[in-house]
Amino acid sequence: MLHRHFGPEYNHVLDQAGGRTAGEAELERRLRRRRELDVRTLDTDERERFTGSWVQAQNSFVQTPRSGLRDADLLILQVMRARGYPVEHYSEREQVISVDHPDLVGHYRAAHTVAVADTHDAAGTEQLRRAMVDYHQYLFDELVGAGHPETTHCGLQAP
Repeated sequence: MLHRHFGPEYNHVLDQAGGRTAGEAELERRLRRRRELDVRTLDTDERERFTGSWVQAQNSFVQTPRSGLRDADLLILQVMRARGYPVEHYSEREQVISVDHPDLVGHYRAAHTVAVADTHDAAGTEQLRRAMVDYHQYLFDELVGAGHPETTHCGLQAP
């Protein structure tokens, strides 16, 4: 069941944990943690406001890619906070997102890694562009509710 639910994230976690027993225990812990949270869908006004902020981040990216990516990274954090996801620590955000969006967490991980690397001007223009695409196509649209906002990926009903 865990493999079917988590897809590629299952193998990633097992690799990180050093084996099946520890990896599956970690995935079970993530599921329990997610069930404790009150993750909700955004209302229409929130979706429109965040979508407008995304357009601003994209426009900023065209002029100054580093600034645009920082804006996008911050916007993802704001959307997650509004939805009820934990936002204090990146590792917890990543883990909880992996429950609802196991097919997207790899893109989040990659984009966030570039955003963090870019704080030291270590990312090239193509890396910045790819991170921006990952944030938009794979994370922002899903979190804001461009898909099916009534149900999360893991099947937990949103209020």
